[in-house]
Amino acid sequence: MTSTPMVTVSTTLSAHEIGSKCIEAVQRIFPDFQPGIELESEEFPNHRDAIEISQEGIATDLFLELLSEQRILDTALDAMSLNMSTTSTADSTQYTTSFLISRQAALMGKVAFVLESERTVGGVINVLMESPDLTLWLQEATWHPGRRDVPRSVGDELSMRADGAVTEWFDKKGRATIHPDD
Repeated sequence: MTSTPMVTVSTTLSAHEIGSKCIEAVQRIFPDFQPGIELESEEFPNHRDAIEISQEGIATDLFLELLSEQRILDTALDAMSLNMSTTSTADSTQYTTSFLISRQAALMGKVAFVLESERTVGGVINVLMESPDLTLWLQEATWHPGRRDVPRSVGDELSMRADGAVTEWFDKKGRATIHPDD
C-alpha cells in the first residue's frame, strides 16, 4: 500500500473577486480547506491587493470521488503527472507534482484541469502533492476496470502531451493505434 501524499492547496484571490465565493469553490472539491484568514465583505471598488491563501494536509477523498464520477480518471492521471519532478538525497527520493483546477468549474462541484499555458475565467486552484511513492499513488488513485484491457502508467506512450493534446487511440480510418496485447 502506498502512502498518501502531502497535499497543499492554494488559490489567489484577486482584488475584483469575492473572497467567500473563491473559498467556496475550493471547498466544493477539498471540503477541509480552511484558510486561516478572515475576509471582510467589501464594497466596490475595494482597495485590497491580490491575496494567496494556502493550506497543507488537505484530504483528497472527495476530489478522487469526483474524478471517478466524472469518468476522467485517465485524464486525471495525465494532468496530475505532467509536472512530476524528483528530488533525491543520500537516503531518500521525493516525488512532487503540481497541477491546476478551474475554480469556476469547482464552484459547480466539477473538476476541470487547466494547463499552465491556458488562461481561464474565474481563477485556478493550485494543487501540490509530495510523496516518496507519488507515481504509484497516482496510478492507484486513478485506477479503473478499463485498465485491465488498456494498462496505463505515469508517462506512458498513451499520456496526454504537455500542451494538452491527446494521444490518439485510433487513426482516421478507425483502426486501433494501440495494441495492449503486444
